Amino acid sequence: MRVITVIVYKGIDKFANPYVGDRLDELNSLVKTLGWELVDSMEIKVREIVPGTYIPEGKIDELKEKSFLLGADAIIFYNDLSSRQIYNLSNRIDKKILTKVDIILMIFKDHAVSLEAKLQVELASLEVELPRLSGIGKAMEQIRGGIGLRGPGERETEIKKRHIKERIRTLKRKIEEIKKNRRLQLKERKNVFNACLVGYTNSGKSTIMNLLTKANVVEEDKLFSTLDTKTKRLFINGVFLTLTDTVGFIEDLPPQLIESFYSTLEVVKNANILLHVVDISYKFPEKRIEVVNEIIEDIFRRDNTEVPPMYYIFNKIDKIEDISVINRMAEKYFNGICISAKYSISVGKLHEILYDKAKEYYDKKSTLS
Repeated sequence: MRVITVIVYKGIDKFANPYVGDRLDELNSLVKTLGWELVDSMEIKVREIVPGTYIPEGKIDELKEKSFLLGADAIIFYNDLSSRQIYNLSNRIDKKILTKVDIILMIFKDHAVSLEAKLQVELASLEVELPRLSGIGKAMEQIRGGIGLRGPGERETEIKKRHIKERIRTLKRKIEEIKKNRRLQLKERKNVFNACLVGYTNSGKSTIMNLLTKANVVEEDKLFSTLDTKTKRLFINGVFLTLTDTVGFIEDLPPQLIESFYSTLEVVKNANILLHVVDISYKFPEKRIEVVNEIIEDIFRRDNTEVPPMYYIFNKIDKIEDISVINRMAEKYFNGICISAKYSISVGKLHEILYDKAKEYYDKKSTLS
């Protein structure tokens, strides 16, 4: 699949927001994770968003010409387009129109291993498809001039919507059953100290998990290589604890995906401490820290519970050329450590945190009992 990626921003946004180009880079990484060929990327500045097509006529013509000359099969927007906008753009440009949401769902589908992950991906896909079916129906009605007649295509759409709604209810029931079983398992482990790895996708959580527990979790330099949570036992100087790896987060994660994977992310609520893994070699690490912390805080806010103590693990220091970056992060995040999981640099510091906190937990329980 040959594709062109696009991010649209309003006039002053790029100057007010330095992340425009970075977000396009992230979309390009998602495309490469699928193994597709990226033939071009475009940053499109507009004065205002056009309701029917998102971008103005001139930009549509430019995209149409470029996609034809480069032999692109599809155009992928970082921005969240409505079903009407997707439908209209596809007709005008005569190419498949996709969004970041579609790409993430495809990656999730490829990487889902467990039954729960597969059910969650299907649920998220249907949650995205349902409103799009309604929007396409409205767009077709406008094209006909709003005559008010229902054709066979519309009746087929209504039938499909009913089937999707029924399937969504079935999936939610199945996921709830899995959720109940997991809660029972977590209840059995309630007296065992647990540390939970959280962080932006591709920050190195799975590498750390494998390094500490020999868990054989899939490690790839790709986004969302891990979709399933995995908990493993760990002994440090005679102290027993468990370590949990979780699905990575990403900026502007569609609400349908957050909702669908919420049951998986619930494991963080049983953690005694959170190990927030950060790729310190990324050019805006503070931005990604903010994205992850907002999602974590939302998970705990839903149950009106407190976020457990969080320790920042600044990973990939082997990729750092400017030592001032390490000093800056160390000053800003006093409860953080800098490591390279790939080359086992300063991993002893991580062992110390886990040992000290687990021992403190068991000593406190022993005193109370």
